[in-house]
Amino acid sequence: MQEAYAGIDVAFAKNKRLPVAVVVRSGAGLEPLSLRRAHAKPPVGRGNVGILHDDIIGEFAEETGAYLKSVESEFGVRVARVAIDAPSAPKAVGLARRQCESALDERRISCITTPSFAEFATIRHRGLGHLGSGGAESRIPGANQLWMLAGFELFRRLRQDWECLEVYPQAIAAILGATEIHKSHRDGVLRQFAAAARYTGWPISPEMANLDLICYGSYHDRLDAYLSAWVASLDVRDRSAIGCPPHDVIWVPRLGQ
Repeated sequence: MQEAYAGIDVAFAKNKRLPVAVVVRSGAGLEPLSLRRAHAKPPVGRGNVGILHDDIIGEFAEETGAYLKSVESEFGVRVARVAIDAPSAPKAVGLARRQCESALDERRISCITTPSFAEFATIRHRGLGHLGSGGAESRIPGANQLWMLAGFELFRRLRQDWECLEVYPQAIAAILGATEIHKSHRDGVLRQFAAAARYTGWPISPEMANLDLICYGSYHDRLDAYLSAWVASLDVRDRSAIGCPPHDVIWVPRLGQ
């Protein structure tokens, strides 16, 4: 059975399907499966209200595991590794930043600080209080960190069946020297896509159409999922660690091998 590698760009927006790319090695390079044509569908997010509840994000993670198994069955592949674009754990007590985030700082690659367990408890309490007092879902405090809770649960669940790596596509793009145009713009997506293609071999001609079928989400979500899957496909000798392995580390490609 052919080995495959999955990349997940964590998202929990309401009714948004989780961007998951699965790649295999072929004559064309590291080619993504056409998951938009598959019968299997990734789970949809429940929004910031849902993410405040452990049972809801737990169900989401279970659905993600079931989706990957359905992809394995439908395409006749075996997922060997999964790379997830999200923090794998809260920061340790007493640290200002996780060690991998401090290492990103040294490289001048920006990222949001991951709170500690205690800080997340406070963020959740504030969110529930906000909703309880009639506050709008769109204005839940701490929304730029709440999504990390879904990432933690994905790591917990998927590690039961697969090796999981923490990745950060912005760091991958920085390693590639392809950050001069932001990926929210079409040209930024194409620039990063082309830079990665020099190493992955796919596609020969970077065009937005190549991203149409590989997974769900916006074009930059699909790019991030593909970049994540690329790192998942790399053996440890072909990856570089930013931070302190094995538990506080972000993995990026080791170029020039």
